[in-house]
Amino acid sequence: MKQTGLNLVALFDNNPRLVAPFPNVPLYHGKEGFEAWFVQKQSGNPIGFLVAIGGNLGKVRLEIQEYLESFGLVALMAQHPTAFVADDVKIGAGSQILAHATVCVETTVGRGCIINSAASVDHECHISSGVHIAPGAHLAGCVEVGPFAMIGIGATILPRIKIGEGATVGAGAVVTKNVVPYDVVVGNPARSMQTRSSNG
Repeated sequence: MKQTGLNLVALFDNNPRLVAPFPNVPLYHGKEGFEAWFVQKQSGNPIGFLVAIGGNLGKVRLEIQEYLESFGLVALMAQHPTAFVADDVKIGAGSQILAHATVCVETTVGRGCIINSAASVDHECHISSGVHIAPGAHLAGCVEVGPFAMIGIGATILPRIKIGEGATVGAGAVVTKNVVPYDVVVGNPARSMQTRSSNG
């Protein structure tokens, strides 16, 4: 936090058994905890936040982001100092570009996305809101990823492929053709394993 000039004022989690990981930073549980904190908070300045929920929970991540925004909190965009992001990349509020990740020219990243450690997104990709690109995954140029999709650790997506809404690409998969919404694909070349419902 010192590098950003920001102060960490509170943490929130739904797990009531979780204990505060940082000294002097309170941890609150659930919506009730957040709303109790919000009523008694001291600062009149704008308060920024990030939702740090990974995995294939992009829809949940975005719902929480919108809930916090409804209280006037500001969804931040986080970029690790070691990440490379081209100057013309557009990144939505609440998205996080983590250590050693690469996001190349003319790419758009939606709201509430995670481009995780050492992942690479090549030129002219379109990453919709709520997407998680896991550590070490690689997207070639002109790939389109639909809302809430999950690209697993070390997966490779070939150029101009479309990954449908809510789809999951398994760890290490090599995707050579389009993936339909809510499908789960694994292997090299990637093949359909199952289709999840839009309700998760």
